Amino acid sequence: MTTQGTLPREDRETPRRERRRLGLEGANTLVQTLAILGAGAWGVYTFVYEARIKPGLAPPSVSVKTDLARVGERGDRVAIRSTVTRTNVGQAGVRVLGLTYTVIGIRTRFSEPGADEAAREAAFKASLSGSANVDSARDYVRESGGAPILRQGLLFSGATPLPSEPSDLNPGESLSRDVIVYADRKTFDAVRFEVRLAYAKEDDPPVRLRFEAGADGVLATVPAEPCPAPKCPLRTTDFATEFSLW
Repeated sequence: MTTQGTLPREDRETPRRERRRLGLEGANTLVQTLAILGAGAWGVYTFVYEARIKPGLAPPSVSVKTDLARVGERGDRVAIRSTVTRTNVGQAGVRVLGLTYTVIGIRTRFSEPGADEAAREAAFKASLSGSANVDSARDYVRESGGAPILRQGLLFSGATPLPSEPSDLNPGESLSRDVIVYADRKTFDAVRFEVRLAYAKEDDPPVRLRFEAGADGVLATVPAEPCPAPKCPLRTTDFATEFSLW
Protein backbone atom coordinates (compact mmCIF):
# COMPACT_ATOMS: atom_id res chain seq x y z
CA MET A 1 0.00 0.00 0.00
CA THR A 2 1.28 3.47 -0.90
CA THR A 3 1.21 6.05 1.85
CA GLN A 4 -0.65 9.21 0.88
CA GLY A 5 1.76 12.05 -0.14
CA THR A 6 4.70 9.72 -0.86
CA LEU A 7 5.82 9.01 -4.46
CA PRO A 8 6.30 5.44 -5.53
CA ARG A 9 9.93 4.29 -5.44
CA GLU A 10 10.18 3.97 -9.24
CA ASP A 11 8.94 7.55 -9.58
CA ARG A 12 11.61 8.77 -7.13
CA GLU A 13 14.39 6.93 -9.02
CA THR A 14 13.49 8.36 -12.46
CA PRO A 15 14.85 11.91 -11.86
CA ARG A 16 18.03 10.47 -10.41
CA ARG A 17 18.61 8.27 -13.45
CA GLU A 18 17.83 11.23 -15.71
CA ARG A 19 20.35 13.46 -13.89
CA ARG A 20 22.94 10.68 -14.01
CA ARG A 21 22.35 10.19 -17.76
CA LEU A 22 22.65 13.92 -18.43
CA GLY A 23 25.83 14.05 -16.34
CA LEU A 24 27.41 11.21 -18.30
CA GLU A 25 26.41 12.80 -21.60
CA GLY A 26 27.84 16.15 -20.48
CA ALA A 27 31.11 14.53 -19.41
CA ASN A 28 31.33 12.66 -22.71
CA THR A 29 30.67 15.88 -24.65
CA LEU A 30 33.32 17.68 -22.62
CA VAL A 31 35.85 14.93 -23.29
CA GLN A 32 35.11 15.02 -27.03
CA THR A 33 35.38 18.82 -27.08
CA LEU A 34 38.71 18.73 -25.26
CA ALA A 35 39.96 16.03 -27.66
CA ILE A 36 38.98 18.14 -30.68
CA LEU A 37 40.62 21.24 -29.21
CA GLY A 38 43.74 19.22 -28.34
CA ALA A 39 43.96 17.77 -31.84
CA GLY A 40 43.56 21.25 -33.34
CA ALA A 41 46.23 22.70 -31.06
CA TRP A 42 48.58 19.83 -31.89
CA GLY A 43 47.94 20.36 -35.61
CA VAL A 44 48.73 24.07 -35.30
CA TYR A 45 51.90 23.30 -33.31
CA THR A 46 52.97 20.68 -35.84
CA PHE A 47 52.42 23.11 -38.71
CA VAL A 48 54.34 25.89 -36.98
CA TYR A 49 57.12 23.49 -35.98
CA GLU A 50 57.52 22.04 -39.47
CA ALA A 51 57.20 25.41 -41.23
CA ARG A 52 59.16 27.71 -38.92
CA ILE A 53 60.83 26.07 -35.92
CA LYS A 54 62.38 22.97 -37.53
CA PRO A 55 63.96 24.82 -40.51
CA GLY A 56 65.42 27.35 -38.09
CA LEU A 57 67.12 24.58 -36.11
CA ALA A 58 68.50 22.77 -39.16
CA PRO A 59 72.16 23.37 -40.06
CA PRO A 60 72.94 25.16 -43.34
CA SER A 61 73.91 22.92 -46.25
CA VAL A 62 75.07 23.98 -49.71
CA SER A 63 76.21 21.71 -52.56
CA VAL A 64 78.53 22.78 -55.38
CA LYS A 65 79.05 21.23 -58.80
CA THR A 66 80.98 22.22 -61.91
CA ASP A 67 79.94 21.38 -65.48
CA LEU A 68 82.81 21.60 -68.00
CA ALA A 69 82.63 21.90 -71.79
CA ARG A 70 85.20 22.52 -74.51
CA VAL A 71 83.95 25.57 -76.40
CA GLY A 72 86.77 26.35 -78.82
CA GLU A 73 90.42 26.04 -79.86
CA ARG A 74 93.03 28.39 -81.26
CA GLY A 75 96.37 26.80 -82.00
CA ASP A 76 97.46 25.02 -78.83
CA ARG A 77 95.01 26.94 -76.68
CA VAL A 78 91.82 25.21 -75.53
CA ALA A 79 88.84 27.24 -74.29
CA ILE A 80 86.83 25.54 -71.53
CA ARG A 81 83.56 26.85 -70.16
CA SER A 82 82.99 26.05 -66.51
CA THR A 83 79.51 26.43 -65.06
CA VAL A 84 79.62 26.48 -61.26
CA THR A 85 76.25 25.86 -59.60
CA ARG A 86 75.65 26.31 -55.89
CA THR A 87 72.42 24.92 -54.42
CA ASN A 88 70.88 25.23 -50.98
CA VAL A 89 70.09 21.60 -50.17
CA GLY A 90 69.16 22.29 -46.53
CA GLN A 91 65.99 23.51 -44.83
CA ALA A 92 67.30 26.87 -43.64
CA GLY A 93 68.06 30.00 -45.62
CA VAL A 94 71.76 30.45 -46.39
CA ARG A 95 73.95 33.52 -46.74
CA VAL A 96 76.87 32.82 -49.11
CA LEU A 97 79.88 34.79 -47.90
CA GLY A 98 82.77 33.80 -50.15
CA LEU A 99 83.51 31.92 -53.36
CA THR A 100 86.96 31.05 -54.73
CA TYR A 101 87.82 29.40 -58.01
CA THR A 102 91.21 27.91 -58.89
CA VAL A 103 92.22 26.15 -62.10
CA ILE A 104 95.44 24.11 -61.90
CA GLY A 105 97.34 22.85 -64.94
CA ILE A 106 98.54 19.23 -64.62
CA ARG A 107 101.40 17.55 -66.42
CA THR A 108 101.66 13.79 -66.92
CA ARG A 109 104.88 11.86 -67.43
CA PHE A 110 104.56 8.79 -69.65
CA SER A 111 106.86 5.79 -70.02
CA GLU A 112 107.12 2.96 -72.50
CA PRO A 113 104.45 0.28 -72.02
CA GLY A 114 105.69 -2.38 -69.62
CA ALA A 115 108.74 -0.40 -68.48
CA ASP A 116 109.50 -1.03 -64.80
CA GLU A 117 106.12 -2.72 -64.47
CA ALA A 118 107.33 -5.23 -61.88
CA ALA A 119 108.96 -2.54 -59.75
CA ARG A 120 105.87 -0.33 -59.98
CA GLU A 121 103.57 -3.18 -58.94
CA ALA A 122 105.85 -4.08 -56.02
CA ALA A 123 105.89 -0.45 -54.85
CA PHE A 124 102.10 -0.27 -55.11
CA LYS A 125 101.56 -3.41 -53.03
CA ALA A 126 104.02 -2.17 -50.44
CA SER A 127 102.02 1.07 -50.08
CA LEU A 128 98.67 -0.67 -49.41
CA SER A 129 99.27 -1.19 -45.70
CA GLY A 130 99.75 1.80 -43.48
CA SER A 131 98.77 4.36 -46.11
CA ALA A 132 95.79 6.71 -46.26
CA ASN A 133 96.13 7.33 -49.98
CA VAL A 134 97.26 5.06 -52.80
CA ASP A 135 97.66 5.90 -56.50
CA SER A 136 98.98 3.75 -59.30
CA ALA A 137 98.48 3.99 -63.07
CA ARG A 138 99.90 1.85 -65.85
CA ASP A 139 102.73 3.48 -67.84
CA TYR A 140 102.20 7.04 -66.61
CA VAL A 141 102.59 9.18 -63.53
CA ARG A 142 100.96 12.51 -62.83
CA GLU A 143 103.47 15.05 -61.65
CA SER A 144 102.73 16.34 -58.18
CA GLY A 145 101.52 19.87 -57.66
CA GLY A 146 100.78 21.83 -60.79
CA ALA A 147 100.69 25.43 -61.92
CA PRO A 148 97.71 27.75 -61.33
CA ILE A 149 96.15 28.89 -64.60
CA LEU A 150 93.32 30.94 -63.17
CA ARG A 151 92.39 32.15 -59.68
CA GLN A 152 89.25 34.13 -58.93
CA GLY A 153 87.62 35.09 -55.66
CA LEU A 154 84.44 36.85 -54.56
CA LEU A 155 83.49 38.18 -51.14
CA PHE A 156 79.77 38.79 -50.81
CA SER A 157 77.80 41.12 -48.58
CA GLY A 158 78.52 40.51 -44.90
CA ALA A 159 82.00 39.09 -45.50
CA THR A 160 83.63 42.45 -46.20
CA PRO A 161 83.03 46.13 -45.35
CA LEU A 162 83.77 46.96 -49.00
CA PRO A 163 80.94 47.35 -51.52
CA SER A 164 79.75 43.87 -52.47
CA GLU A 165 76.69 42.05 -53.71
CA PRO A 166 74.46 39.89 -51.49
CA SER A 167 74.20 36.19 -52.26
CA ASP A 168 71.41 34.53 -50.29
CA LEU A 169 69.87 31.17 -51.13
CA ASN A 170 66.44 29.97 -50.02
CA PRO A 171 65.95 26.22 -49.48
CA GLY A 172 66.05 24.48 -52.86
CA GLU A 173 67.32 27.58 -54.67
CA SER A 174 70.28 27.39 -57.09
CA LEU A 175 72.57 29.97 -58.63
CA SER A 176 75.06 29.41 -61.48
CA ARG A 177 78.14 31.28 -62.65
CA ASP A 178 80.04 30.77 -65.92
CA VAL A 179 83.79 31.17 -66.35
CA ILE A 180 85.87 30.71 -69.53
CA VAL A 181 89.33 29.22 -68.98
CA TYR A 182 92.12 29.05 -71.57
CA ALA A 183 94.73 26.31 -71.22
CA ASP A 184 97.83 25.46 -73.26
CA ARG A 185 97.81 21.79 -74.18
CA LYS A 186 101.50 21.90 -75.12
CA THR A 187 102.25 22.74 -71.49
CA PHE A 188 99.56 20.73 -69.70
CA ASP A 189 97.78 17.44 -70.26
CA ALA A 190 94.80 18.20 -68.03
CA VAL A 191 93.38 20.89 -65.77
CA ARG A 192 91.84 20.58 -62.32
CA PHE A 193 89.02 22.92 -61.28
CA GLU A 194 88.70 23.57 -57.54
CA VAL A 195 85.77 25.49 -56.07
CA ARG A 196 85.54 26.50 -52.41
CA LEU A 197 82.43 28.02 -50.92
CA ALA A 198 82.04 29.71 -47.50
CA TYR A 199 78.57 30.33 -46.09
CA ALA A 200 76.48 30.60 -42.93
CA LYS A 201 72.86 30.33 -41.89
CA GLU A 202 70.90 33.39 -42.96
CA ASP A 203 69.85 34.16 -39.36
CA ASP A 204 73.40 33.90 -37.98
CA PRO A 205 75.70 36.92 -37.87
CA PRO A 206 77.99 37.11 -40.92
CA VAL A 207 81.69 36.33 -40.62
CA ARG A 208 84.30 38.68 -42.08
CA LEU A 209 86.60 36.88 -44.51
CA ARG A 210 89.86 37.47 -46.35
CA PHE A 211 91.59 35.69 -49.23
CA GLU A 212 94.49 33.30 -48.72
CA ALA A 213 96.63 31.31 -51.18
CA GLY A 214 97.90 27.96 -49.96
CA ALA A 215 101.29 26.43 -50.60
CA ASP A 216 99.77 24.59 -53.57
CA GLY A 217 98.56 27.89 -55.05
CA VAL A 218 94.87 27.17 -54.41
CA LEU A 219 92.87 30.27 -53.48
CA ALA A 220 90.60 30.12 -50.42
CA THR A 221 88.73 32.33 -47.97
CA VAL A 222 89.50 32.29 -44.24
CA PRO A 223 88.06 34.25 -41.31
CA ALA A 224 89.59 37.70 -40.98
CA GLU A 225 89.37 37.32 -37.18
CA PRO A 226 89.55 34.15 -35.06
CA CYS A 227 86.30 32.19 -35.30
CA PRO A 228 86.73 29.16 -33.03
CA ALA A 229 84.44 26.15 -33.25
CA PRO A 230 81.81 25.18 -32.25
CA LYS A 231 80.38 28.69 -31.93
CA CYS A 232 81.66 29.83 -35.31
CA PRO A 233 78.70 29.85 -37.74
CA LEU A 234 80.94 29.58 -40.82
CA ARG A 235 80.57 26.48 -43.00
CA THR A 236 82.51 25.47 -46.11
CA THR A 237 81.97 23.22 -49.13
CA ASP A 238 84.73 22.17 -51.53
CA PHE A 239 84.44 20.61 -54.97
CA ALA A 240 87.09 19.51 -57.48
CA THR A 241 86.99 17.94 -60.93
CA GLU A 242 89.48 17.36 -63.77
CA PHE A 243 89.29 17.91 -67.51
CA SER A 244 91.61 16.44 -70.18
CA LEU A 245 93.06 18.75 -72.82
CA TRP A 246 93.52 15.95 -75.32
